[in-house]
Amino acid sequence: MSRVAQLLLAWGAVFLINLVPAFMPPTWSMLAFFLIHFDLPLLPLALGGAVAATGGRVALALGTRYLGPRLLPADVRRNLTDLGTWLSTRRRWVGLGVLFYSFGPIPSNQLFMAAGLGGLDLRVVAGSFFVGRVISYTFFSYTANKAVESLSDLFAGTFTHTTTLLLEVASLGILVALAKLPWGRLLHVPQAGASDGTPTPP
Repeated sequence: MSRVAQLLLAWGAVFLINLVPAFMPPTWSMLAFFLIHFDLPLLPLALGGAVAATGGRVALALGTRYLGPRLLPADVRRNLTDLGTWLSTRRRWVGLGVLFYSFGPIPSNQLFMAAGLGGLDLRVVAGSFFVGRVISYTFFSYTANKAVESLSDLFAGTFTHTTTLLLEVASLGILVALAKLPWGRLLHVPQAGASDGTPTPP
């Protein structure tokens, strides 16, 4: 297999694992696997990996945005819409927050699902995510001193590694909490009809 084909395979795998909502191996560990086993160039691998990961996450956010209104109760949709409305007026802080978040190895699937459900500007979220992931993927892939023997072992480790499982469960719990909190009331978000005297929903 040529070097270009190996890079395309790595980037394709990264896109797919970032498209799945939960319980996928960390992207940096996938990149470390290809870096070590195929001796691929680090910077193209990390840069292309960040592009693929961002594309996968944006697709996840768009899919969540499309399916959410069809699957979620009305009160959950209203809560997330109110949160998104409040955050949309603070684009700079959203960008900085996502950038800071993306420097670490913390799962980002729920972050993009929340962004999709809340109707946030995905250009801001994706741009900050990309910058942070370029840096973190390069660092974590380079400093990995070993990789699992096969991709099947890499995926299996997601379900046997306690810390990874706890991070995923905690991220899902945070997403559920975000959906349940009455953000409109907590953040004093103006409701539809409030300006014309129509009572706002409780």
